[in-house]
Amino acid sequence: LLEHEPVYTLGRGASEDHLTFLDKESDGGTENRRRLSRKYRGEDASRLNIDRSKQGSQVMSLEEEVNHLSNQSIGASTPVYAPNGSPIYRIERGGEVTYHGPGQLVMYPLLNLKNPAYEQDLHWYLRQIEEVIIQTLAEFDIESNRDEINTGVWVGQNKIAAVGVSSSRWITTHGLAINVKPNLDHFDKDIINPCGIEERGVTSMADVLGSECPMVEEVAEVALKCFSNVFGVELASRDRIR
Repeated sequence: LLEHEPVYTLGRGASEDHLTFLDKESDGGTENRRRLSRKYRGEDASRLNIDRSKQGSQVMSLEEEVNHLSNQSIGASTPVYAPNGSPIYRIERGGEVTYHGPGQLVMYPLLNLKNPAYEQDLHWYLRQIEEVIIQTLAEFDIESNRDEINTGVWVGQNKIAAVGVSSSRWITTHGLAINVKPNLDHFDKDIINPCGIEERGVTSMADVLGSECPMVEEVAEVALKCFSNVFGVELASRDRIR
């Protein structure tokens, strides 16, 4: 569980066209599109990758691989920057483009989907993660819903939480982000087309609840409880937010 410093990330499904500000650059965004391309792997690529070099050809147990993924090092060159100064990276998760920053609760579960209680199916896992969010919001009297086409959780027509996941040997990485009270200006469509969906907006718990909005730490405690309920796991006590 954590709150990010401001950052934009492009998932595997994201096009550079979802960064709407690029069109206004002097070269039409050509240089930055190249550095953010899905296929580009040059030294100046603006990309975050899991460092698998330390694993090499070693055969790891599932527990060892979980520990490796949770402690893995990140390598990246100088990022592309948005007009507001936030860095932009292409990353390995599924999904489109989104923003992470202060006031947003981010959860990165590492689960072994080979566990007999689960399913080796990322669509199933996505739906379970969405259920965690829906139950969490319900605890604060926010009625939310899934969308038949788009991932994430919505209040009316506006997205309140994003979901983007990946896995290696059915061990999950990446996860969810709940907008508690972030600066929604970072989702401005002059900067990005959030999640690649032009006709929908973005909201937050603060927008819905006003002065009754809880702190991120309070939402984190509830989210952990809901995660435990949905996935049937017992969570060890620890510092909740990094």
